[in-house]
Amino acid sequence: MAQEKTNPKKGGEQKREKIVVAAIDFGSTYSGYAFSFRDDFQTNPLKIHTNHWSSVQSGGISYKAPTTVLLKPDQTFHSFGYDAEDKYAELSEAEEHQEWYYFSRFKMKLMNALDITKDQTGSDHLFSKLERNMEIDDIDGKKMSFMTIIAHAIRYLKEHLLRQLNDKNILEAVTADGIFWVLTVPAIWTDSAKQFTREAAREAGIHDDQLMLAYEPEAAALYCRLLPIDRFESGGEHQELVLKTFERGKKFMVIDLGGETVDIAVQETTKDAKMKTIYKVCGGNWGGTKVDESFHTFLDQLIGSENMKHIKNEDRSEYLEFLRGFELKKRTFNNELKNRVVLKIPPAFVELLSEISGQKLENTIKTSQHKSSLSFSGDKLYIDHSLFTSFFESSVNDIISHIKDIFIADVCHDLAGVVMVGGFAESMVVNSAFKMAFPDKNFIIPMESGLAVAKGAVLYGHDPDVICSRICRYTYGEEVWDPFNEDLHEHYRQTIIEGGLYCTGCFRKFFTIGQVVSQGESIEMTSTISFVDNHRQILRNFPINVSVYISKKKSPMFVDEEGCLLLGKIKIECKNSQWPERVYVTVKLEITGTEIKVTPMMHTGEQVTATFDFL
Repeated sequence: MAQEKTNPKKGGEQKREKIVVAAIDFGSTYSGYAFSFRDDFQTNPLKIHTNHWSSVQSGGISYKAPTTVLLKPDQTFHSFGYDAEDKYAELSEAEEHQEWYYFSRFKMKLMNALDITKDQTGSDHLFSKLERNMEIDDIDGKKMSFMTIIAHAIRYLKEHLLRQLNDKNILEAVTADGIFWVLTVPAIWTDSAKQFTREAAREAGIHDDQLMLAYEPEAAALYCRLLPIDRFESGGEHQELVLKTFERGKKFMVIDLGGETVDIAVQETTKDAKMKTIYKVCGGNWGGTKVDESFHTFLDQLIGSENMKHIKNEDRSEYLEFLRGFELKKRTFNNELKNRVVLKIPPAFVELLSEISGQKLENTIKTSQHKSSLSFSGDKLYIDHSLFTSFFESSVNDIISHIKDIFIADVCHDLAGVVMVGGFAESMVVNSAFKMAFPDKNFIIPMESGLAVAKGAVLYGHDPDVICSRICRYTYGEEVWDPFNEDLHEHYRQTIIEGGLYCTGCFRKFFTIGQVVSQGESIEMTSTISFVDNHRQILRNFPINVSVYISKKKSPMFVDEEGCLLLGKIKIECKNSQWPERVYVTVKLEITGTEIKVTPMMHTGEQVTATFDFL
């Protein structure tokens, strides 16, 4: 009942002319964008434009803005980034914030698209928690559509970029149809999380045929390999190392250290200057926010969790400013200097603590478990370098442990270098910890490493075929009913179809975990759907649904065995109102770019359409 063949072919099927490629780096903690013109890409690929963001309250300027969305009480959009933070702080100070909606660091919920549950026997089973209509809580627990909040963020960044082009008198010459958009996503995201992001972009006004998704570590690698030597930290000192890392035929690791996620990819530059992935992408939620979590745990221990909640609720503007101060120290802290870290404590904190606990902060410190590492004077909290370093331990240890496992793999023994990018890569604590853990490895960091993903995504948008192959993270297959085989199948799965004995719920494999899949490679599976039986006649007027499953096993037998997950359904629709009594449908699955594409064909040559729904 099945015919199978593999067709490698050229990728890059985007038909629209790309006059401008614009990349939106939608991050967990910070977001930004970059863009370049087709003509510039052809003559000078590194001529990529970015934007500067500033905050009125903090007076800082950065290449990215906080991933923060503020909605009015009527749930319409008000502001994004620093503007949203500043406005919310202003509202809080005036005690007018209660009806507003404030969302920050919400992207991470997409990371949790998979969960593990146990069945009645105690076995683990994966299931998807990501749904189109799911809601997300704002800072006060008020609910909103999750997809709508993401769409607001993408729409703001898109329109901000369009205004910049308009201000330069470029937009009219280009037109919106000449702009091709690239959205960055972690390489470890599930297909459902990627589809969720694409649909949010559609809600934000970006058409499907004007959009592609780029894996963050791959994009960073594309950018770094084009950088001149002097654009790396200590470039002159390590000139030979940088050159060797990106030589043709060399392997290298890219670690994208973001705010919440850490994404790791191992690449090899081919002889024709393309890139291929040689080890399955991996990572986890070990980014800079893990440091924040440790700091908040410390504050709860020092002041009390209920007291901290009270302080946060009573004076939000001071609380937000306090967190900004910690964020700055986190980025600039140099543990090798062994200096104390000085944090400014808002006077409102000290007063509120005294009111609710009846104790001054100085006395609270003297009786705490950290008394030897802390002191308070005036409006400043002095933190010993060893205590401040400890806030990084959980995050750094998790990353190092995972990298060790990768280095053990045979294919990763001879890496020419390790490239570190992302905002968290700028942390001196992270850098020194990595070098201490892996003294025999060569680490290189580009200057402005936080922009590597956005700029690399622009390069990828211009030339997606530059990534020539990837590694399958799962085994993909469909649910079929195979002729019953007593030696292979379980008796309770028996069923009779048109007088024949079949086994239900069999796993028919498309791609295998760990398999190298070339750009545009496809596989075709032909299935027979019969409407002869009376109980199926009514279904002839409905779409055909083909269930697709994933597993971490190489060759699962059944779709309901441990570790299998229903990835989604391919919905096949016929232009006629009714299917014939017996249908032979060939479904072609193609790994095109970073997403799966499906194309159906019917034995009659009749036109059919197919969509893959992961949600």
